[in-house]
Amino acid sequence: MTHWFFAGGVGILMALVAVGTVRSGQLLRTWTPPYNLLLSPPDNGLRIALVGLGLALGYTLGPGPAMLGWRTTYLGQDLLWGAGLGVALAWGLGLAGQAVARRWGETVYSTKMLQCILPANGREWVGVLLALLPAAALEELLFRSLPLGGLGWLIPPHWLLWPLALAFGLLHWPQGGWGVVGTTLAGIALSLLFLATGSIWAPLAAHYVLNVSQLLLARRAGLEPLRQTG
Repeated sequence: MTHWFFAGGVGILMALVAVGTVRSGQLLRTWTPPYNLLLSPPDNGLRIALVGLGLALGYTLGPGPAMLGWRTTYLGQDLLWGAGLGVALAWGLGLAGQAVARRWGETVYSTKMLQCILPANGREWVGVLLALLPAAALEELLFRSLPLGGLGWLIPPHWLLWPLALAFGLLHWPQGGWGVVGTTLAGIALSLLFLATGSIWAPLAAHYVLNVSQLLLARRAGLEPLRQTG
C-alpha cells in the first residue's frame, strides 16, 4: 500500500508542476513581465516548497535514499560527469537548433521564455544562477529521481524513462516545437545518466550546467533580455 501512496504523491507533484507550467505559458502569450521571471520571490518559494515536499515524500514513502539516487559516496565524480554532459548537451543542442532553424525557419523555436529569464545586469546574474538550482532540483526530483528510482516495482525504469522524457519536453511547449523536441532529447540523456550512475547528483549537475550554458550562449549570440516597460 505504501508503494501506491508514493506513486500517487509523485503523480500529484507532477500534476501541480504541469498545471503551473501550462498557465505560465498561456499567460506569456499575451503578457511580458516587467521583471526577470526567475527572480520572482513567490515562484522561487513555491519551487523550494515543492522540492521539500518531494524530499519528504521520498524519505517517508519511498524505497530509501539509495534507490532514489540521494547517496553522496561518489559525489565529486558524479558532479564531474554531470557537468561534462551538461556542456556536451548545450553544444550539441545548440548546433542542432541552428540546423533546425535553417531548415524550418526561426519560428520553430520561441526565444521569449529564454529572454524573460536572461539577466540584464551583474546583480541579476547572481540571482539567476542561484534561482536555477531549485528549478533544476525540482525537475530532477520529479522526472528522474522519484519515478525512475521509486517506481521500478510498477514499470521498469528503462521503459518509464521514455514517457517521462516526453512529458519533460512537453512542459517546455512555450518554447515552440524545437523547444519540446530538444528538451525531450535532453530528458532522455539525463534519465540515462541517472540510471547509469544511480545518482541524482550527476543529472542535476548536467541540468544546471546546461541551463547556465544556454543563457551564456544566448547572450553571446546577441539575444537581449525582454522586459515590459512603461
